[in-house]
Amino acid sequence: MQLSRTANTKKTQNRGPGGGGGGGCAGPGGGGGGNKTVGRWLKDRRERKKEETRAHNAQLHAAVSVAGVAAAVAAIAAATAASSSSGKDEQMSKTDMAVASAATLVAAQCVEAAEAMGAEREHLASVVSSAVNVRSPGDILTLTAAAATALRGVATLKARALKDVWNIAAVIPVEKGMGLGGNNHNNAHSNHSGELVTEENFLGICSQEFLARGCELLKRTRKGDLHLKIVSVYIHRTGVVMLKMKSRHVAGTITKKKKNVVLEVCKDIPAWPGRHLLEGGEQRRYFGLKTALRGVVEFECRNQREYEVWTEGVSRLLTIVAERNNRHKPNV
Repeated sequence: MQLSRTANTKKTQNRGPGGGGGGGCAGPGGGGGGNKTVGRWLKDRRERKKEETRAHNAQLHAAVSVAGVAAAVAAIAAATAASSSSGKDEQMSKTDMAVASAATLVAAQCVEAAEAMGAEREHLASVVSSAVNVRSPGDILTLTAAAATALRGVATLKARALKDVWNIAAVIPVEKGMGLGGNNHNNAHSNHSGELVTEENFLGICSQEFLARGCELLKRTRKGDLHLKIVSVYIHRTGVVMLKMKSRHVAGTITKKKKNVVLEVCKDIPAWPGRHLLEGGEQRRYFGLKTALRGVVEFECRNQREYEVWTEGVSRLLTIVAERNNRHKPNV
């Protein structure tokens, strides 16, 4: 009887506030107080990898479909140029030849881009071979509709991936001793004693992961030229916030990579001239990153949401670095 009473007492003491085990900090594979465990977090990461693979396959399918459309257009343009060469209108014949040449160049680049993304050469050759034999308007519309559907699928998967990163209200394990900015004293328990962090810090981690992966942003040079760059910002192993910009070649290969140390976020960047005339131009926002070597580098965001992601995210990284430097600064 005494042993039974003791066992019941231990069960009661080990039961958490919500009736779960382990005082609200469940082990891998269990649920505790609505928080994610290490096992659940690892499972979510595997699911995210699957989503990334699905998105890449969708991009590959879209690239092959667009290459097929480009090949069909090039073939029709070449046939039109050949038939018009025997006509009396020399000017029209030259125009048709020029259009055929341009269409062939575009088709070749689309094929090269699809192959660079990982498309199998045999499959790509089969698609192009079928496309160049297309002549009827119905077949061309079918090819175009299939390519448009594939591109919409890619856009949907990208939007879903971005939504999954930001619309999360849970917790994940973090590296012990890793500060995320803000009040470190209040977060001491979550950073050092357990495997869990608060929702605010979790979103901070998501922000860091998103910025480190990077995305395409429009950059303006000092001369006013606009270039599309793959931009990412992260904390370098040397303890500084690093801006990395990649230039992507038309065929899909990365040709240039530049790195600069970020010193400050400039939020009061005026709108670039003429951008408000474009579709959705009034929603575009602009910010700058002050770097050690290149001065202020300006970027364009498509909307307020994207603007806040970048400006607040980079500001958080700068705060983390500043706090780390202050902690390791020797006391005089």
